[in-house]
Amino acid sequence: MTELPQPDAIALAHSERLQQVLTERIGQAGVLSFAEYMEQVLYEPGLGYYMAGAAKFGDAGDFITAPEVSPLFGAALANELRAVLANTGGGILEFGAGSGKLALSIMQALSDIDTLSYTILEPSAELADRQQKLLRETLEASLYRRIHWIDTLPETFTGAIVANEVMDALPVERFRKDGEGVIQLCVDQELAVTGRPAPAALQAAVSAIEDDLAEPLPDGYESEVCLLLKPWLTSLARTLTRGVVLLIDYGYPRREYYLPERQTGTLACYYRHRTHDDPFVWPGLQDITAHVDFTAVAEAAVGQELDLLGYASQSAFLLDNRLLALAEQEIALSRSEMQRIALARAVKTLTLPGEMGERFQVMALGRGYDLRLQGFSSQDLSYRL
Repeated sequence: MTELPQPDAIALAHSERLQQVLTERIGQAGVLSFAEYMEQVLYEPGLGYYMAGAAKFGDAGDFITAPEVSPLFGAALANELRAVLANTGGGILEFGAGSGKLALSIMQALSDIDTLSYTILEPSAELADRQQKLLRETLEASLYRRIHWIDTLPETFTGAIVANEVMDALPVERFRKDGEGVIQLCVDQELAVTGRPAPAALQAAVSAIEDDLAEPLPDGYESEVCLLLKPWLTSLARTLTRGVVLLIDYGYPRREYYLPERQTGTLACYYRHRTHDDPFVWPGLQDITAHVDFTAVAEAAVGQELDLLGYASQSAFLLDNRLLALAEQEIALSRSEMQRIALARAVKTLTLPGEMGERFQVMALGRGYDLRLQGFSSQDLSYRL
């Protein structure tokens, strides 16, 4: 495992409190499924990774997201959103706004739209406080007043919904194939992996994957499946009356997700910009994620009568939304060579295959929207799903 920096005493005490909660619950239940464990270490009120006070995003946190790399990401996204809102009316709803930097860059790029409203769905009170502080201190008061926070989906919504790196944080079930069938990988009281026969829902999900692959997964193959994707997308579909959903995350079409060489799955943990594969290190102090099966996303969306409007790499989507032109404008306004170099580096990070450009994918879903999205002008990989 990657060598990790040691947390301070306060952070360790925080993790120990969460471990006590976990061991008590496991003692009562016998074991936790991995999805139950992941949900609790990420979202336990006051103790989970996303619900407590440690820095998570940016240089001082555990990982960098595209909005942290550069405001150019949000500005390019805003070009797509502008066209959507011109056609649908309504506003923008962002799922899980992280540090608030994506909302900041989008609001600044669309500040000329007098009727613009921006809603942030943020279940973490701690993150909502951080977002409010950043946006209140950075935006003009008239723009800040257009932003509203909610902690549950509205009954109806018209406009554009944005979810950047949300699906990868949905809890996943881990499984292993063996000669007896499908084994559900669980967590015991020692915070170690233990197995049991998979329940019916997990059995069915793995069988559906194998049917789509047209061959069984080999014995010993371990991976994960997100059983929460379908209900999450069902909730989105019920909310969206008319408009577009933009989903941005790292992942693969199903046939690439479950390739033989990915025989241990895609689960990854992030701590202080180190990546490793042990989800039991310092519960509550590290992020745990898994790649997204975009075929499952498309299937669930179409099953809820949403239209698949496009699927492309982040690089193609941003370039089609004038990322280079936006960068050139910023470079022309730069006052120093260091600023120009930083802008060029940000464009490379957002678009190069070895960086975020190909690893991250963009999928658009719609209801009552029949115009072509400009982000898929040069590339649409929907046929790979």
